[in-house]
Amino acid sequence: MNQFMQALSFRHACKLFDENKKISEHDLQTILEAGRLSPSSFGLEPWHFLVITDPSAKQRIRKVCWDQPQITTCSHLVFALFRRGDQFKLDSEYLRKAMQRKLPANADKQATDKACQRFIDYYQNNLANDVNVDRWAEMQCYIACTNMMTAAAYQKIDSCAIGGFDYYPTVKLFEDLLPWFNDKDYGIALGVTFGYRIHPAPEKIRWSSQEIFTFI
Repeated sequence: MNQFMQALSFRHACKLFDENKKISEHDLQTILEAGRLSPSSFGLEPWHFLVITDPSAKQRIRKVCWDQPQITTCSHLVFALFRRGDQFKLDSEYLRKAMQRKLPANADKQATDKACQRFIDYYQNNLANDVNVDRWAEMQCYIACTNMMTAAAYQKIDSCAIGGFDYYPTVKLFEDLLPWFNDKDYGIALGVTFGYRIHPAPEKIRWSSQEIFTFI
């Protein structure tokens, strides 16, 4: 089994971490870089990551995350935020800067407008009926978080995705912790805890290949 497949087999949803073991700065940067380099639709990278180590902040966050112990026992807690719809309008500074990165250096305003409008047309006309641009942006965060968890597992670092949290109390808490955060500009996609397991991993249970793959 190659190292990548070994990492996938190593990873599990770690519910309790060894509080005495901390992730090194080098290993942490590898994990975060895996998130930064992740693919996204239209290459827009509609995410921002909160990296939380402060014990008092973790304690407060745990209260809105169903009192899950991995929140406070982990070495590092990361929350993925997604950019909301107002940041994807034609005059949005974020959208324009994101599109300009992919245009020639001498591209004019008209070229930027055209690139932005192409994406706006996409999310207004081509997403499924129950998906809006906020949902589209949230889904991109899952790609980045998956890559971070795999990068962690490659280094024998454990993780657990945190989808269980009370949304609006968490928003209120982040507004209190972060002067720039507000629910108009950012939504909360999910959290991920990183650290080192204190108990052995349980058996990995998955559907068989025959049950989940169809070849045409």
